Amino acid sequence: MSDYDHLIGKELVNGHWSWDSDRALLYAVGVGAGLDDPLRELQFTTENAPGVAQQVIPSFLAIMGLPSAWVELLGWKSEGLSPVGMVHGEQSVTLARPIPVSGKAHLSTVLRGVYDKGSGALVVKETRITLADTGEHLGSTCMRLFAQGKGGFGGPRGPAGEPAWSQPDRRPDQTVSLPVGLNQSLIYRLSGDRHPHGTDPGRARADGFERPVFYGLGSYGVACRALVSALCDGDVARFGHMEGRFSKPVYPGDRLDTRVWRTDDGAAFQMWANGERLVLDRGVFRFRTAPPTS
Repeated sequence: MSDYDHLIGKELVNGHWSWDSDRALLYAVGVGAGLDDPLRELQFTTENAPGVAQQVIPSFLAIMGLPSAWVELLGWKSEGLSPVGMVHGEQSVTLARPIPVSGKAHLSTVLRGVYDKGSGALVVKETRITLADTGEHLGSTCMRLFAQGKGGFGGPRGPAGEPAWSQPDRRPDQTVSLPVGLNQSLIYRLSGDRHPHGTDPGRARADGFERPVFYGLGSYGVACRALVSALCDGDVARFGHMEGRFSKPVYPGDRLDTRVWRTDDGAAFQMWANGERLVLDRGVFRFRTAPPTS
């Protein structure tokens, strides 16, 4: 038994989170929509393009979150928004339906696990999201955070029964290449992620980076754009699930190549920076419904 077993399954926070069209547009620009071509992805970057209805990038769900004292609940000291040395490890988003352009949702975040990785601890939090006005289930997110120096407490190494992932033994069926702007972190952080390792060189080094990074969930949003383009023809209604593991940092100015291998129900994917760093690994995409057959 570990020091955290009694906390597993505990609701960390619940409450409401609201957004409007402008917030969805700001998020889209923050994850690079329109950067390489301002006339592409108008469904994400504008609300007034003739004949184009505004849509919300599915990874927008990942920024829906409420502040809680979960760090203190685990007995750890936070400096700013998180303990020094804590980094984003993995992220998943599952949608039951497209995200409305504006709305209000009820969020409930639960602690799913604290795992002993030796050099650190892996914290798993799940958030379930329902539309406040109708009670309709919108989707869920799962975040895994790696806290350096917090391991060695004798807990389990990781969740049991997780599916294996391996890179397909063939060339990618498609590669989508997208840029990260030099000022991308400055835009993305306006969506609510104010972690200082995206802007403060000293904190970036303390968290294990050589310089300020582009935020992990920002990179995740770039990958989501690539997958919606490659697999859904730009239509978010086909998006069902996306997950991936952050393996190397992304820096402002990088070019991100999302390599896609199609599967029966979606795709496996990886994202590389400048063809040299694997930055998002073990990627899985699933359609919300089976794609139409030709």
